[in-house]
Amino acid sequence: MSYERLFNRLGVLALFVALVAVAGVAGWHTVLNTYAGAWSHQPEDADWVLPEAARKLIADSLADIDGAVVDHRITLLSSDRIGRQLEAEPAQPRVPAGSPTTPRAWLDWQFLRHAAGVKDELQVFDVYASRLLRQIEAMPAAYRAQVFARDAVYSADGELDEQATTGFVANADVVELAARSGGRLIPVVSVHPARPDATAVLADWADAGVRDVAWWPTAQHIDLGGAPARAAYAVMAERDLRLHMRLGSGPETGGDEGAVDVDALRPALDAGVRLTVSIGDVAGDEGAVMQALFTLLRVGAYREQLAISLDGVLSGKRAETVLIPLLQHPQFFDRLVYASGYPRSALAGAVDLAQLADKGFIDPALIAPLRAIYDVNPLLFVYVTLRQIHLPTTGLALPATVFERRDGS
Repeated sequence: MSYERLFNRLGVLALFVALVAVAGVAGWHTVLNTYAGAWSHQPEDADWVLPEAARKLIADSLADIDGAVVDHRITLLSSDRIGRQLEAEPAQPRVPAGSPTTPRAWLDWQFLRHAAGVKDELQVFDVYASRLLRQIEAMPAAYRAQVFARDAVYSADGELDEQATTGFVANADVVELAARSGGRLIPVVSVHPARPDATAVLADWADAGVRDVAWWPTAQHIDLGGAPARAAYAVMAERDLRLHMRLGSGPETGGDEGAVDVDALRPALDAGVRLTVSIGDVAGDEGAVMQALFTLLRVGAYREQLAISLDGVLSGKRAETVLIPLLQHPQFFDRLVYASGYPRSALAGAVDLAQLADKGFIDPALIAPLRAIYDVNPLLFVYVTLRQIHLPTTGLALPATVFERRDGS
């Protein structure tokens, strides 16, 4: 059982008290291994420890890939790392990572960090980056991934709001990490549109060769239809910058309050901006949300601008509320792009294999070899699992092009 299910059943405070009690008896490390994830092996051990069934599954999942697997969403962990500012953006203030302010946020941070293999409080960024690159380097095929920065929160009048900022990751750190990755990582910068220098900074990053920008509208308090956002859209369209956002709500948005609906995408699309959207939890009529998204894709101009990222589609109810509708519309497969959603996808139970088998998405015989892959390389595990997914009662699966395509192009 994943820790998110425990939250739903017991409540935040009850779970916090229960985990503290368990930690006192069995040890905090045992709690982390149970609910956050634990590995018996390292990514480099794959050739030595994976059973034949797992190795065959990996080989079959890569056999039809022509080129590199492209992962469209990996987020970095916020930390107080002291790094150099790039000349292209000397003015971005570094906001202290701070401590989570609620029991749930604290547990989420502890679990997520453990799932990513980070145990050193003082070297979160560097240890995380090292393990991420080790997983990529251990892949049996070429693998490229987009890594996301996350700007601070700004008020409508352009004032920095450190108190409201969560999960800050500096653009300079993401660009530097990508530069040191040997071409394996692609930087996605984050520039809040209400920053006084937002349009100039976006233009500077475009001049520096960056092609992607990320917003977290809920966590960053961004009004997608406001004047600052519209000014940013104009620069993005002119400079051919792709904007990444998430529909719905959920832990990936940086907070459970508020959500982004499909209609909020229209101002950016009308401005000519290319968009890649991920789909989180959707409240109310879940079918209506997906149908509204498909309606946008049926508009000629929008279709060419809009891509749908697959990160998180295997988590919780999304396999049924998001993945099934996507699989039922093969005419839109050319607008889908693969994304692991790492490190959240590395959490124990983030991908419930038994549930996927019960619902008919995967063959039950695949559970054991997939778990063996997770135990060695969680990043590879997400890719291989999604390659095995098919529409229940049919053999319809996602084509290889979804996993090697760059932003729906």
